[in-house]
Amino acid sequence: MPTFRPTVPGSLPSIWYRIFASSGRAGHMWSIWFIYYMHVNQLYSVYSNLVVYTGSRQASLVINRMEAGLHYGKRQSVDVNRLLIEWKEEYSVFPTETVRLHWDGSYVESNRSY
Repeated sequence: MPTFRPTVPGSLPSIWYRIFASSGRAGHMWSIWFIYYMHVNQLYSVYSNLVVYTGSRQASLVINRMEAGLHYGKRQSVDVNRLLIEWKEEYSVFPTETVRLHWDGSYVESNRSY
């Protein structure tokens, strides 16, 4: 049995992962591997703020269709959000100063340029 645990100090997903692992469900949480990879390689994820451009909190780049399978016993009746149906170049224009956050939501204080 493997003993390595992909955890990130101070991250809430790491706490969730430990709970999953203690109940034999660690394989249900693929996201911890992504979080661990990003942490080890000092990378960041970009989250969209489409509401600024579209005026809608429903427009998303991805959605969870909540299909029957690992996490849901049957297909859920309603999608949480709607996929964005029109792309505009302004969506990929980033500000000069991008806000960077740690996993706990605190600001990353750095003069590192990206």
